[in-house]
Amino acid sequence: MNARWLSLLWIILLAPCATAAPEMKPSDTKMKEALHAVITGQLAAFRADDFAGAYAFADPQIKEQFPLEAFERMVRTAYPAIAKSVSASFGLTFDNGDEAVVEVHVTGADGKPLAYHYLLRRDGERWRISGVFAAEKQGIEV
Repeated sequence: MNARWLSLLWIILLAPCATAAPEMKPSDTKMKEALHAVITGQLAAFRADDFAGAYAFADPQIKEQFPLEAFERMVRTAYPAIAKSVSASFGLTFDNGDEAVVEVHVTGADGKPLAYHYLLRRDGERWRISGVFAAEKQGIEV
């Protein structure tokens, strides 16, 4: 699978949700902390080479599309900087109470910084990662 196909897949899976969802607004501090903690947890699992642990942060729809082995293969192939990041910082964060978009600046093992948009969705009381796609490095780190 190539990165373009995966990005298109994420958009296709999330497009129906976006049309029915309330408007996104900048997240308050408490919400940012909750969203950033989910992403930080998954990145820590990837750094520890714990793909099962990282998979626990994935949205159920992602798990339906990608069993654990396929998930690991997809991340290692399409998102090597995320699979082996050395650091991450957060940029703009928006949510509507049920869905969120977080800008994440990741430095890969090669030292190159890359920007991603993480899509998250509320799953009961927990937030889950429903997609990730590369973005041009824009925005402000906070």
